[in-house]
Amino acid sequence: MKIVEFLAPFTGSWQGHNRFRFMPTDEYQESVSAATVAVTAKDFVTIEYTWSQEGQPQNGLLLLGSGPAGATAVWVDSFHAAPQWLTLSGTIDDDGVARLACTYPAPEGPDWGWQIHVEPGDGNGGRITMHNVVPGHDPYQVVEATYRRQA
Repeated sequence: MKIVEFLAPFTGSWQGHNRFRFMPTDEYQESVSAATVAVTAKDFVTIEYTWSQEGQPQNGLLLLGSGPAGATAVWVDSFHAAPQWLTLSGTIDDDGVARLACTYPAPEGPDWGWQIHVEPGDGNGGRITMHNVVPGHDPYQVVEATYRRQA
């Protein structure tokens, strides 16, 4: 399935909440979030979103595409990925979730991983989760953003 077809229910403007934590033992910090999902250049989808971390405004952008091998994305975020972008690849699964993953260099030791899951929902709401992958440990959720269509 093409990414534009998969994310069709998620296009538009959204309001929601963002939950964020650094480590799996940390309490989630909550903030208001907004997102705009749009088709661009015919076969790509952008997800632009805002949130805040300790009262500081943050924003990010996912540019998603698809091909015979699955889904791909380029991701930037003012908090998580700055000052570089990450390139992710993955699948669009039968359960209605796009699962994308990449690795990034750690200061010392083996590379760490990052996963982004996009659930477009049924046109009334969607969800984006982000997971950190620390070598030798199970992935843990860092971000959960849930959205409802903007009135």
